[in-house]
Amino acid sequence: MDFFDYAWTTSFQITKKNHEDVKVVTRDNILFPKIRADKYGYVLYFPTPRKISDNTVNFQGMTLNLQDDAHKRILWQMFKASVYHLSAHVVVSDFNLYKKWAKNKNVENAMFAISMVEDSIVNAYLKTFWNFLLPEIALANAISYIRLKPASHIRREPLKLRAAILSQFSAGKIKGIKIQEDIRLKAEEEANSLKELENKAYQLFSEVEKGEDLKNVLESLTEEKIRAAEKLYNCLCKYEETSQVPSLPYTDNHGKNSLFRKNPPQEDTLIRMARNVYQTLNSDSEVDSKIFIETFYKDDVSQVFSTWKSMEERKNKILEKYRTLGKNTKFSSFTFPEEDYTEYLRRRSILGSPIRRILEKLRLLKNVTGEDFRQEAGLVDLQEAIQVIASKSQRTDIFVREELQTREDRWVILVDASRSLKFFTGEVRDIALCLAEVAKNLIINQNAWAMFAFNNKFYVIKDFSETFSTRIKARIGGLKHGGMSYIPDAINIAFESMKGYIEESKIIVVISDFFPSGYGEVEEELVKTVKKLERLGVGMLGIGVKSRAVKKFFRFHCVVDSPYELMKKFTKAFIEYSSV
Repeated sequence: MDFFDYAWTTSFQITKKNHEDVKVVTRDNILFPKIRADKYGYVLYFPTPRKISDNTVNFQGMTLNLQDDAHKRILWQMFKASVYHLSAHVVVSDFNLYKKWAKNKNVENAMFAISMVEDSIVNAYLKTFWNFLLPEIALANAISYIRLKPASHIRREPLKLRAAILSQFSAGKIKGIKIQEDIRLKAEEEANSLKELENKAYQLFSEVEKGEDLKNVLESLTEEKIRAAEKLYNCLCKYEETSQVPSLPYTDNHGKNSLFRKNPPQEDTLIRMARNVYQTLNSDSEVDSKIFIETFYKDDVSQVFSTWKSMEERKNKILEKYRTLGKNTKFSSFTFPEEDYTEYLRRRSILGSPIRRILEKLRLLKNVTGEDFRQEAGLVDLQEAIQVIASKSQRTDIFVREELQTREDRWVILVDASRSLKFFTGEVRDIALCLAEVAKNLIINQNAWAMFAFNNKFYVIKDFSETFSTRIKARIGGLKHGGMSYIPDAINIAFESMKGYIEESKIIVVISDFFPSGYGEVEEELVKTVKKLERLGVGMLGIGVKSRAVKKFFRFHCVVDSPYELMKKFTKAFIEYSSV
C-alpha cells in the first residue's frame, strides 16, 4: 500500500461517501494538507514526501532522513492523522454555514476562528465514533507541539496569540514561559470556550449512537458554532492584522504557516508528550505510555516506504528514457500529469456507452478470419443471451471466443494538452479516456500500447512497460491544458518509442485541434513528419477535436465534437486505414 492507496481507502471508510462524491488527491508539491470544494463536494489534498536528496525528504515542513526509522514513523504518523482529520471534516463540517456571518469581516481572523471551531467538532466526532484512533491523533498533536516555536521566538503579537490558542487547545498548555499575561489569559479563555463546544458536541454525538440522526445533531449545533466563531473573532480583532492563518501541520491549511520548526522530535520526547496530550483529547480516561509506543511501532513502515521508493525510481527511469528519446526535440521538460483518479471515475461512469460501442465495432473488424464471431462455447455474450431469452429462441450461439484471431498491433495515443484546447478540456480528456479503455480491452498485450500528452512539455500518461492501473487512470483524470502545441515533436518521440518492437502494425493516434504552435515553420514540420512516418509504414490517424484542420495533415482522420461521435467516426477512419 502506498500513500494514495491508504488515503483513498481510509477516507472512504470514515466518510462513507461514494468515490465520485469526494475527491482524494496526493501531491508532492504542496507542504500541508488542505480541504477545498468543487461542484460535486469536498476535495481532499494530501502532501506526499518531496525528495530533497537521495535519502532526505520534506514533509509538512519537516526535513526527514529516510534512513532513520523514527523519521519514517513520524512522517507516516502525520500522514495518517491528516487523512483522519480531513475525512472527519467531510462528515461534520459545512463551511457554507459561515458565509453570511463572515461577510465584511477580516478574512484571516474569520478563517482562523472558523478553522478552530470546526476542528473542535472534528475532535468530538473522532472521540465518539473513532475512539481507537485517538492515540494516533495524540501522537500527531505531540509532534506538532514539540515543533511549535515557543512564544518568546514569535515576534508579532497576533501570531503569538494564535500559537498560544493552538497549543492550549491541542496540547493543554501554552508553549513558552515568556509570554505576556494578557495573551496567556485570552488564549486560555478561548481554548476553554472551544473545549466547551467540543464537549457539547461529544455529548450530542453520543446520542447518535442511541438512535439520533447525525445530520439533525449537526444542525442543532449551528448557532453555537457561530457564537463560538464570533467570540474568537472578536478576541483576534483586538490585535493588529496578520496575513497568516496558522494551523497544526496535519490539519486543514490556509496558506503560509511559519510557526513550526523543520526538525522532527526525538522519539522519547514524543512518547512522553503524547501521553500528556491524550488527556486533552480524552480527559475521561488515562492511558499508559505503552499504548503510544505500540501505536508508533504498529505499522510496517518499511513496506510503505519501500513501495514509495520503488515507484519513484520506476517513474524516474521512465522519464529518463523519454528525455533521451526527445533530446533533439523542443520540449522544455518531460514529466507526468498530476493525478486525479476521482475525475477519471466520474467521467468513466458517464462514458460507458460510447466505449462499449467502439469496442463492439473494432472487435468485429479485428476478427480477421471473417467468420461469425458468435460461438456455441466460450464466454457468454450477455447482450446476445438477453435477446435469446426475450425472444424464447432455441439459439445456443450466445458465446464469444476467448481469443479472437487478431493481427498484432502496437499503438501510441497522443493527446494535445495545449492552451488552444483549454475550452475543450473535458472533451479532450473524455476522448482520451474512451480510447484508453478501448486499447485496454482491444489489445491483449497491455505492454503493446502507450499514451502521452504534450504541449511545450511532454507528459507520460502510460508507458509501454506499465499496465492500465489506477495510477494511469488518475493521470488521465488529471490532464490540464496550457502552453504551446509541439505536435511534430510529440509524433517523433512516439515513433522513437515504438522502435525495436516486432508487431506487424504500428499505429499513432493524435487527438488535437491541429493548430501546431511554438516555433517557426511548425506546420511544415508536421506535414513532413506525418509523411515520413507513413512512408515507413506507420499508421497515422488524426482525431480533430471540433476542428477540421486535421484534414490538412492526416490522410486518415475524423472530426468529433464529443466522445459520443467516436463510435461512428473513429471506427470509420480506422476501417479506412485497415483496408489500405
